[in-house]
Amino acid sequence: MLTCERCGAGLPPDSEQCAYCGTISQAARAALAGERARQEQFLRQATAQQAVLRQRALSDAEQAGGRALLWGIVSFVLMCIPIIPSLLSFMAYKRSQVAARAAGIAVPTRGKVGLGIALGSGLASLAFWVWVMISVRADDARVDARKAALTQQIAERASSATLDQPLSCALAELYILNNGFAGDTSVGSFRNLECVGAVRVLNGRAELGDFKLATSSTSATVTATICFKHGERWFVERAGVVSCELK
Repeated sequence: MLTCERCGAGLPPDSEQCAYCGTISQAARAALAGERARQEQFLRQATAQQAVLRQRALSDAEQAGGRALLWGIVSFVLMCIPIIPSLLSFMAYKRSQVAARAAGIAVPTRGKVGLGIALGSGLASLAFWVWVMISVRADDARVDARKAALTQQIAERASSATLDQPLSCALAELYILNNGFAGDTSVGSFRNLECVGAVRVLNGRAELGDFKLATSSTSATVTATICFKHGERWFVERAGVVSCELK
């Protein structure tokens, strides 16, 4: 029969604690110590694993933040078409955000900067294309209004057998606005159309020299030669930079 280590009272064989004084037996103390050791070991392993996962999440956050910054810069460089780089930057930022949350840290600065650049590039691109569309529509409206005015001016002289400078200039300008010049048909961008030359008529044909125009707001002014022919009425035969070779 077992006895208590402290008071000497008899204890049942499987007893872990004295029913009289409450003393825990040596076997129970050993079992508790073993359980405490196992819990401490489990805690150390869990802490180590958590540290590894945190470090991995931290690395993922930094890498995703770097990619967000990279794609943000690419979207800025390709500002005219930044849609895909901006989306990639946003996706990389979200991955960085998730990884940073898992690591218990703030989103890396590079990720925030990349997202900011991507959003700024996207908004700038949107503003640019809106401006382009508005400008194109304004140019088209300007050209249509000018063509209508020229058509009316020519109609008033439709039966005229005489090709003078005002009529030849109107015919020349309307022809260029309808057909373009030198292969360039973006007539909405044509600027500074100026008819300053004299018209020369010979045997049912005519030539108007020194018709000036610029095919865009940034291009140099070119000088065109306009060739006319008379059938039922006067019409433009061609426009170019060479003589009409009247004979």
